[in-house]
Amino acid sequence: MPAKARLKAIVEALGTQFEERPQFLDLETGEVVDVSVDLLHEAEAQESDDEGEPDLPEWQKEEWQLARQIIGGAGDRFLKLPDTFEVHEGALMEDFSHSVDSNPIREELLHAIHGRGAFRMFKDTLRRYGIESAWFAFREEALRQIAIRWCQEHHVVWE
Repeated sequence: MPAKARLKAIVEALGTQFEERPQFLDLETGEVVDVSVDLLHEAEAQESDDEGEPDLPEWQKEEWQLARQIIGGAGDRFLKLPDTFEVHEGALMEDFSHSVDSNPIREELLHAIHGRGAFRMFKDTLRRYGIESAWFAFREEALRQIAIRWCQEHHVVWE
């Protein structure tokens, strides 16, 4: 029987993504794991070439084994979490901006999220109006809803 996933861990993972380290849910343990894209590519290449293990430093060997499991036969044990393309921070910022009651603040936030330096301008605007905590609460709930939908789509039991 698959382990229960911790929704909080999935939400945290969605909020701290890096393109070079995709994140997966281990269905056997319920844990969220991340692996270097480079090691995943290496595991893919080695699977088709049947070569031996690459020469890796000791600290990377456990991650290498995980990459091999994800790519190899245990691949259905791991589900890839939504990535930065599926969890679009810019869309969350726009949704938050539209939710702000004050028209002048809403307009300034909407203006801030366009063009160069959008993330910095958005955060500066939040600070100037003292609404950072409202943004973080909004973002957390949006990520939670994304995580719940993802769990439901993949029939993942969560707690």
